Amino acid sequence: MSAVELNKQGSELYKQGKLEEALPLFQAAIADDPKNFPARLNLGIVLFKLGNLDEAQRHCLKAVELNSAHPQAHYHLGNAYFAKNWWEEALTEYEKVLELKPDHAGCWFGLGAIFVNRGWIDRAIIAWEKFLELDPESPKAEYVRENLENAKANKVIVKKW
Repeated sequence: MSAVELNKQGSELYKQGKLEEALPLFQAAIADDPKNFPARLNLGIVLFKLGNLDEAQRHCLKAVELNSAHPQAHYHLGNAYFAKNWWEEALTEYEKVLELKPDHAGCWFGLGAIFVNRGWIDRAIIAWEKFLELDPESPKAEYVRENLENAKANKVIVKKW
């Protein structure tokens, strides 16, 4: 089976929430074609969701190398860095996403969280207001609204995501 077909089958399983079943298909796609960008990125995403941050980072970085103009590749690499508390690296990737796709809501959420972790509350407020503007119905929106209220009143975030 070709890398394209393996990636397609893996993507279908991923959409069904069958990450453990999708994983070997993405791995096989990469073994067949190491330069297959969609399979490489999908592998990184699945590894991230399964908690294998080092491998997720490695594959997302390779995806960025294969297609540096793809905002989702930078976004998922940023998420891997974020999950490892590598704030500067995550910030760099999220900023690259916004250069490519300024209306990327998930990226604005991530920036807000980085700013909170760095103690930059005024910047967190700006980022999270932008997130709410772009995706007011997100499952994360209530968390953001609650923390924005606290941040504006006290300049302190009381809850972390």
